[in-house]
Amino acid sequence: MTAEDASMPHDTQLRPPVVAVHSPGPAAGVKIRCDKVNAFYGDKQALQDISIDIPDRAVTAFIGPSGCGKSTFLRCINRMNDTIPGARVTGRIEIDGSDVNAKDVDPVVLRSRVGMVFQKPNPFPKSIFENVAYGPRIHGLASSKVDLEGIVEASLKKAGLWAEVADRLHQSGSSLSGGQQQRLVIARAIAVQPRVILMDEPCSALDPIATARIEELIDELRRQYCIVIVTHSMAQAARVSQRTAFFHMGVLVEEGLTGAIFTNPRETRTQDYITGRFG
Repeated sequence: MTAEDASMPHDTQLRPPVVAVHSPGPAAGVKIRCDKVNAFYGDKQALQDISIDIPDRAVTAFIGPSGCGKSTFLRCINRMNDTIPGARVTGRIEIDGSDVNAKDVDPVVLRSRVGMVFQKPNPFPKSIFENVAYGPRIHGLASSKVDLEGIVEASLKKAGLWAEVADRLHQSGSSLSGGQQQRLVIARAIAVQPRVILMDEPCSALDPIATARIEELIDELRRQYCIVIVTHSMAQAARVSQRTAFFHMGVLVEEGLTGAIFTNPRETRTQDYITGRFG
């Protein structure tokens, strides 16, 4: 062993990621309230009695090993699981006090209010302008061409993309880089005036530079929106979120302020996951 080796701490590989300190922002109250949510794919139970309150104007990160139920739970919030044959959800999920699974709730309208950003950027096969304009147009959010142009510009500015695409709005969305495409998808979600933005591994297909830009954008957007992000990266959760929820084998093990989850978890399973003993 060299002198340099001897000076290194023995638990270097078991240290949790450094946690960035984020101000939670103004007290905003609960945006999403979930009570005893269960999810099933046929006979297989994927989620067991998940109860959690998710605040407005903050980022809540879902972490846990692959197959632990975090993406399934994310998709319960905007009823994306409705599209999977044999899937069913029990329990109650409320957004602003309204049950998302009520019989009179139109899932299409719900998904316009609860935007979704997926792992792989998925721009429509349309121009940059039409990618953003499509939602406001079909939902009647613009009364004129000028209004629509204003919504597109405002949405692209919020997504940090306007300066890069202002002179080529009629080019295909697929002509953009991967990171730009993901910001275009975020602009598309913002354009329909959502209450909540869900993000399922939004940076896993991006390079480090694009990932950093998306993380900056998430931090900017959380001042206006309730954001829920599923991430495989504990370091990313530590950087971007104010609250973190740890899932394991379909169970919500614990949730709380991100700093507390990463530095002083209550549950042994959380500590073991964060320090790399499993996952």
